[in-house]
Amino acid sequence: MLGKTLLACAMLTLGSGFSHTFAASLAATQEFPADACHEIAATGTRASGGASHGEAGKFALVIGNAAYSGGIPPLRNPANDAAAVTDVLQKLNFTVFLALDARGATIRDCVARMRAALSGDDIALVYYSGHGIQIDDRNYMVATDATASGVLSDAFVYIDEIIDGMKEKSASILVFLDACRNNPFAGEGNQGLSVSTGRGLDRGLTKVTPDTSGARKEARGIFVAYSTSPNATATDGEGDLSPFTAAFVKAVKTPGFSVQRALSEVSRSVGEATDWSQTPWIKSSLSAEILLNGVLTRDEALSVSQNHAAASKRLLATGDVQGAIVEAFRGLPQQIDETTATQYPSAYQALTAAARSSSIVLPVPANNIHVVIVNADGSRAVVASVDREYRGTGKGTLEIWDTTAKKVIGTLGDVGTAVPSAKFSSDGSRVAAYLGKGITKVSDAITGQTVATITLSADNLGPAHGAFNPPILVFSQDGSVLVTTLQKKGMALVQGWDVASGAKRFEFDLGSRCNDLVKIAGWALDRGFAVLNADGASLSFVCTNNSPKIGKAIVVGQWSLSQNSLIGSGVLPVEDEIYPMGFGFSPDGTRMTVQELDNGGSYQIIVLDTQTGQKIGNVTKGLYSSFSPEGDLYSVVHEGGAMIFSARNGDRVNEIADYAYTVPAAFRKFGEKFADYILLDNDMSTLTHDVWWRPPGGLTVAEAARSRLMAGQEAEANAGALAYNEIP
Repeated sequence: MLGKTLLACAMLTLGSGFSHTFAASLAATQEFPADACHEIAATGTRASGGASHGEAGKFALVIGNAAYSGGIPPLRNPANDAAAVTDVLQKLNFTVFLALDARGATIRDCVARMRAALSGDDIALVYYSGHGIQIDDRNYMVATDATASGVLSDAFVYIDEIIDGMKEKSASILVFLDACRNNPFAGEGNQGLSVSTGRGLDRGLTKVTPDTSGARKEARGIFVAYSTSPNATATDGEGDLSPFTAAFVKAVKTPGFSVQRALSEVSRSVGEATDWSQTPWIKSSLSAEILLNGVLTRDEALSVSQNHAAASKRLLATGDVQGAIVEAFRGLPQQIDETTATQYPSAYQALTAAARSSSIVLPVPANNIHVVIVNADGSRAVVASVDREYRGTGKGTLEIWDTTAKKVIGTLGDVGTAVPSAKFSSDGSRVAAYLGKGITKVSDAITGQTVATITLSADNLGPAHGAFNPPILVFSQDGSVLVTTLQKKGMALVQGWDVASGAKRFEFDLGSRCNDLVKIAGWALDRGFAVLNADGASLSFVCTNNSPKIGKAIVVGQWSLSQNSLIGSGVLPVEDEIYPMGFGFSPDGTRMTVQELDNGGSYQIIVLDTQTGQKIGNVTKGLYSSFSPEGDLYSVVHEGGAMIFSARNGDRVNEIADYAYTVPAAFRKFGEKFADYILLDNDMSTLTHDVWWRPPGGLTVAEAARSRLMAGQEAEANAGALAYNEIP
């Protein structure tokens, strides 16, 4: 009996206040008599004579049925929805075939007229608001001459016939069914035009066998959107339009939005408007994006992309990494290649920052102070957990954390300070930490197992065996050698240790070498350290002093371990008001960056040739710097963005405006808030290595970002990508 399957599937309008624009469009639609097929040209004027092609080859059938009788309850909202949809489609250059309160014969006449107007390259669109029924897996529109008598008459229009007929004459067909409401007169459990019961629509989408090549061809280019998801009903809403129609007319008119992108926005808007009790559902066999409102200009595309980049950065700042990735994808084209970073730098950098974000939350004690050092991919962290009451008096513990599992996998040992010296190898597989009294431990960062224990000379460690002046630890590029620099006033001893065995490989008296190179009376080393170059046979070093009473200088050089001789060196005088703060070497050791601070609180970055001390580059107002993995370029991050320079001659080769660098950080959870965190990493390049970050496992940035998403989020990111492919 039809009385058991009939559904009141259109939205009811609650409230009577219309906006001026909506009221005007409704009044214009009401000029058309009911139960007739009206052809409305894309220009907004009535078409005369035969079918008139819209400029873009776009045709729409809009049906709004409300004046039911014969035991079927009337509806209030379909006329409003039809008016709004007709108005926006006209503006999008659609020729609209409109039927209001139409009988079955009228609907079929309108379908035939629109089908006759179509040609092979056109887009066909169907929008229906009204009652619907589902009988034996078939979905039907309910015309106004239908009755609830139990007779399946011509007043019930089979939707698949509309889709099949129009698909034969067009390149693609887009169907929107705002008809998904339970009927109070229907039997329990019956559904309307929803994806849960629209199995007849699957015939053109999924029920295609390898032997039906013609059917397979017809299956392409079909897009069906339901106003709610399986086994759910649509809400009434409180505005002039149904939630689905209100979101639809807003999204489809956005320049550059594909239909896929528009429906992503519709789903989000309807979900938020209904507290996610209603979520639109989509079936699609479209093989390419379909743009409903043309393409964005280059400036428009860049502006939209930047808006999504800003939203991504805001989400990342809250710790919502997956949300930040989705939002960044929404500001990028579907196909992301080597040109994307140049064309849309803000969104691409936002995607990179989110993809490699290692912000983590660890369940560490709330009453402690925590210093955190994170490896390159964020999978491991060393946490110094120091009781507040005993800060600086030997009550700290260094632990290795698995940040994904959020558990301790190993303990490096106790430390006597809240500012420990610890360092990960470049690949993140090893970690070294100085524990005081000459003891340095190297551990496997993956398993937490101790690899080697190294005992340094206490004579070179300064007060309290280096508790307040710990050695500087640096791994070689391949992670096989740990280089330690022990220093105190006027002294610096560099030693290299075999990580596997703990045996000493070399020793270099850096303090004596630097003091000999500087020809300034009374000059004595305050700070210095060295790194093992990529060749494994030479060291690059730097020494500084910060005493304003004698001349300041930065000493740089290279030392051959195999020949035990100086390869080259240079001394760069430093003005009294300048304070060298941080240093970083290129992988081959031939270049180094120096971060300087002046008395006014301004930073600058200089780049030096380590063999001669010659200044290669100078960037005022620079905050942090880092070298590319190859060492041929270096970046300088400032408050407004990032600049890229040649490490050979210092020439600027690129600039990334509004670049938002991220700092790996770990938080201690306290109640519902994240607070009281301290970040420590002696390698200043950590703050900017997003610029040079390379995804793991040979993945592209986009692939690495998608790998962090859930299936639903990946679909949202794909649907939300801007349609940039046709931007001139």
